[in-house]
Amino acid sequence: MLGRLRGKTKKLAFILAKPFAVLGIHPNIVSFLGIPLALIAGYFIYSGNYLLAGIFALLAITMDFIDGAVAELTKKKSHFGNYFETMMDKYVEMILLGSFVFAFPFESVFALGFSLMESYAKPRVGLVIITDNRDWPAIGEHADKLSLIIIGLLLASFVPAIFGIETLRIVLWLLIAMTIIGGAQRILYAKKLIEEAERKGKILPYLKKDAGHKAIE
Repeated sequence: MLGRLRGKTKKLAFILAKPFAVLGIHPNIVSFLGIPLALIAGYFIYSGNYLLAGIFALLAITMDFIDGAVAELTKKKSHFGNYFETMMDKYVEMILLGSFVFAFPFESVFALGFSLMESYAKPRVGLVIITDNRDWPAIGEHADKLSLIIIGLLLASFVPAIFGIETLRIVLWLLIAMTIIGGAQRILYAKKLIEEAERKGKILPYLKKDAGHKAIE
């Protein structure tokens, strides 16, 4: 959902990326910086300092936001860089969600689990048809989830509870609901893409020889 705003925020990304490009920092290093920043945010989540946790989580996400711009400015764009930054994004997401397990074990495990399942729904269709990294019509994208986490952390630092329920517990349940709905939306969209590919005879060759569930397990 928020991922569709990339075009409108590109100018800001280049402004923030300029210092990294001037210093000659490789875009893959920028992508990787999200992990230590997320670990620091995770420590502050564990210790209950949600304001600092929100700040460092925002810094971690900023690395994801600007790494592509750094790659363009330094003329170091690559296919591996595109793959690497996506992997770093998922590690950052996993670290942040996993950090809530000490205070909210039930919610944290389910938020992390449904988040991973929703993420898996998109690349999994690539084992059935040839597809690309198009924007899928679903809520709960990477940017949606991390934005909700940051908002929740910053809000919780000033408003610990809402109607007697911990603010972060509410945020985690919202995230769970978002990823369940988003996961269902992605499965339905995958069904549409697969059926379209079947009509056009564009199912991957190895599946044509042995159609059925066992062929794609």
